Amino acid sequence: MTYLAGDPLGEDTMIRRAKAHKADACILLTNKNSPNSAEEDYRNILIALAVKKFVYDEKKESVEETANIPICIQLIKPESKDLYFKSLNLSPLQD
Repeated sequence: MTYLAGDPLGEDTMIRRAKAHKADACILLTNKNSPNSAEEDYRNILIALAVKKFVYDEKKESVEETANIPICIQLIKPESKDLYFKSLNLSPLQD
């Protein structure tokens, strides 16, 4: 397991440095003490989508590997889960 702190949206190299395309899964933790919980959730959802896109782009040429990565995302507000599933065009029961 590798733990990295930083802003994966601010640096293109952060996700690459984490070797997300070689990982079996990705866990995104949130700042539970954030004064704006909705904004924190939106940010984590955006990071999850960025990781999924990066992994897809890195693996799409390989026929041996799946171009998807399981992501465990910590959200503060329960209703943010629905937003995440909608952003993936999934219903909550599909993921």
